[in-house]
Amino acid sequence: MLVENGALSPAQLEEAQLALAQKEGSLVDWLVSSKKIEIKKLWSTVAEEMDLEFLEAIKGDDVETHLIADLPIVFAKSNNVLPISETGRGVRVACGNPFDLGALDAVQAILGRPVVPVVVPEEAILEAINTVYERSDASLDESAVKEEEELTDLIDAQDEAPIIRWVNQLFFEAVKRRASDIHVEPLERDVGVRYRVDGVLHDAKSVKKAFLPSIISRVKILAKLNIAEKRLPQDGRIGLKIAGKSIDVRVSTIPTSQGERVVMRLLDKEAVLHDVSDLGFWADHYHLFHGLIRRPHGIILVTGPTGSGKTTTLYAGLSQINTPDKNILTVEDPVEYDIEGIGQVHVNPKIDLTFSSGLRAFLRQDPDVILVGEIRDRETSEIAIQSSLTGHLVLSTIHTNDAAGALTRLVEMDIEPFLVASSLIGIQAQRLVRVLCPTCRELYEPSREQLEELGVDPDNPYAMRSEPKSPIYQAAATKLQPITPLASGRTMIYRAIGCDECLETGYIGRTGLYEIIMITDEIRANVLKNADSNTIKRLAKSEGMVNLREDGARKVLAGDTTIEEVMRVTHEDVK
Repeated sequence: MLVENGALSPAQLEEAQLALAQKEGSLVDWLVSSKKIEIKKLWSTVAEEMDLEFLEAIKGDDVETHLIADLPIVFAKSNNVLPISETGRGVRVACGNPFDLGALDAVQAILGRPVVPVVVPEEAILEAINTVYERSDASLDESAVKEEEELTDLIDAQDEAPIIRWVNQLFFEAVKRRASDIHVEPLERDVGVRYRVDGVLHDAKSVKKAFLPSIISRVKILAKLNIAEKRLPQDGRIGLKIAGKSIDVRVSTIPTSQGERVVMRLLDKEAVLHDVSDLGFWADHYHLFHGLIRRPHGIILVTGPTGSGKTTTLYAGLSQINTPDKNILTVEDPVEYDIEGIGQVHVNPKIDLTFSSGLRAFLRQDPDVILVGEIRDRETSEIAIQSSLTGHLVLSTIHTNDAAGALTRLVEMDIEPFLVASSLIGIQAQRLVRVLCPTCRELYEPSREQLEELGVDPDNPYAMRSEPKSPIYQAAATKLQPITPLASGRTMIYRAIGCDECLETGYIGRTGLYEIIMITDEIRANVLKNADSNTIKRLAKSEGMVNLREDGARKVLAGDTTIEEVMRVTHEDVK
C-alpha cells in the first residue's frame, strides 16, 4: 500500500523485510524507528487507502468526556485508543494502529456501541489521553482533585496510576452520590465498596482481592498512617480538594480475618451550617428547642445513635445564639466545622487534653455557653453539672436510645440524683429519616394495618393530639397547625419510587425526627426518687411530650417521608 502510493520505495521495503527476518517486530514499528518514513505520512496514506478519517491532532475540547468513563487510562495508553465523539454510525475512536482489531473490538465491547476508527499518530493520541483524562478526573464537573499539602500529577504516574486512579474514583463517586461514608471491605474472593447515602449503605463496586494491599497502602499514605502496620487499628485524616471544595476525610482501618478494612467519613469543610429552622423541627418542637438554647444556665442533652445528627443540631443551636455579647467555647472530638466567633478545642488524649480537662480549663475562660462533644464518664458529667450550677449554659450529647434514658444514664455514672434533677433543663432525642424525592414520589392509600403500626387512628388520622397537661407543652402546642391532607376524601400518603434525580433510591436528603423532654417539677421529683426510664417516659407522655414515632407519623401524613423510613429508625414505646 505504501509503495503503491509512493510513500515507501521498493528498496526500502526490501530492506525492512530483510531486517525483520533477523529479529521479531512489526513492519510499522521498524519503519518508524529507522526513520524510513514519517509517522504522519505513514498513517495518512493508510487512512486514505482504507477510506478512514485521518487527524494530525486531537483537541481536548473535541472529546466527549462521558465516553471515557468506563475506559481505564491504562488500557487507553497501552492500546493507543481514545473515544472522541458519537455519530449516527457509532462512536468515533482515535486509534494509533487501525490494524489492531483486538483493541477496537475491546473498546466496542466496553462502550456497548459500534466504533468508527479515526487514524491519529500515536504521539497525538497520547497527548490527548493525558489532557482528556486529567480534565475528566478532575471532578464531578471536570475540576481537579488534589491533596491540599501535596499536588500529584496522577496522569504521569506509571506503576501506581491504576491504584491512584481507583482510590481517587472512590472519592469522585462518593461526592457525586452525596455519600457521607465510604466502606472498603475485603470479602472471600474480592473487595467490595459500599457508600452510605442519606444514612443507608449501598453496594457500589468491587475489585479483585489481589488489589487489596495496594488500595490499603494508598489510603494509608494519603492519611499519613503506618503502611507496615497491618495488625492494629489505625486512625488518620486526609485533606482533599474536590470540585473546589475542601473535603476532610476521617480514615479508620481495622484488621479482619479477610484482610484490612477501611471506612472513610467525608466532611465538607465549606458546607453551610444549618439554621435551626432547617433541621425539620415541627412547630411545637421548634418552640421548645428555641426556648431551651436561650436559657441562661442549665444542661441541655441531645441523645441518639452515631450519625443521627446530634452535632449538627448543637451547631445550629450555637449559631443561633452566637452574638458578640456571649463567650462560647466548645471541646470536641473532632472539631467538624469551624464557626466564626466561637472558641473550638480539639481533644487530644495523647497529651491529656480530654473532655474533662478541657471543660475544667474553660471555667477559667469566663464562658457564657459551653459545648461538650460528648459526656462519656463521671468526671466529665460532674464538671458539666458544676458548670451549669454556677451560671453557665452547657450543651452536650450522650449515647442513649431515647430522651428518658439520658436521665438514668447519668445516675448510672454515679451522679447524685439531686444534681441531675437540679442541673438538667431539657433532653432531646433524635433520629434522621430520608426525605422523599419530589420528582418521582407516588401517592397511594395505606392499609389500616400500616396506619395502626405507625400509631395513627385509621378512622381519624389527621386528628390533633389530646390537650397537654403541662403548661410548657401547652404553650408549644399553640404553635401547631392542622396537617393538610394530601388528597381530599381519603387518607393518602407518598411512597418512594426512584429516578435519575435521586439515583434510583426514591429519596434526596434527610430530615430529623425529635422528642423533647422538658424537666418539669413532676419529672424532677421522679428523678429524685430514682425512677426508671420507662416511668419517666410515661410521665413525659402524660404531660404532652411527642415521641419519635409520633413525630414521624405526622411527617408521613404531611408527605415528607415514608412509613418504612419511620419504622426503620424508631421503635414502639411502652404503654
